[in-house]
Amino acid sequence: MAAVTFLATASVGSAAALDGITDAGEVGSAAERVITTGEGLLFPIEPSPMCEVLNNFGGHSKAHGAGAHAGVDIGAMEGQEVYAVADGVLEIQHTNLSSAAGLGWRLWVDNPIDGPVQYRYYHLAGFAEGLEEGSVVTKGQVIGYVGDTGNASPGGWHLHFEVRPGEKQRYGSPDPVDPVPLLDIPTICNVY
Repeated sequence: MAAVTFLATASVGSAAALDGITDAGEVGSAAERVITTGEGLLFPIEPSPMCEVLNNFGGHSKAHGAGAHAGVDIGAMEGQEVYAVADGVLEIQHTNLSSAAGLGWRLWVDNPIDGPVQYRYYHLAGFAEGLEEGSVVTKGQVIGYVGDTGNASPGGWHLHFEVRPGEKQRYGSPDPVDPVPLLDIPTICNVY
C-alpha cells in the first residue's frame, strides 16, 4: 500500500490550529485500514465507503428460484475494489452482460492444506487492468470493481461471492457452502 498523506485543515480553535500544524504530513508505514479479527478468509471487497453483508445464502435466486442463492451478496458503492481472497488462478472470466453473473471471475485455488476451492465473483463493473483467464493472482490483489451487471438490479451495486470447495468436476465446481461463517468480516460492515 502506498504511503498515506494527510492534509491539515485546521479551523479556528481546533487542536491543530492551536498547535500550529499547517503542513502536509506523511506516514512511513501503511495504516490499518479496517479492524477485523484477523481470522478467516480475506474479505473480498474494500469495505469503505460502504459495506452491507446480506446473509442470504440459500435464499431466493433471480436466476434459479427459491432456496438456490449460492453465495452471499455484499452491498457496496459502484467501483469499490474487489480482491482475490487467496493466491490462485483466474480460470474463467465472465463477460456476457446479459448472463445472470454479468461481469465476473472464477478464481481456482489448489490449496494443499485446506484442499481445492473455487471462488466466484459476480456483478462486477469492470476488471482490474492486465488480468485475463489464466492470470495468476495473489491474496489481496485487486481483480475487479463492484458493479450491477448481470441480473443485479440497476443501481443495486454489490458483489455476489461464492465459495465452492472440492475437486473440479467435469461441468464446474462442487456445491457451494455459506461464505459468511468463513469470512473475516470487517467491523465497519453491517451484517443483515
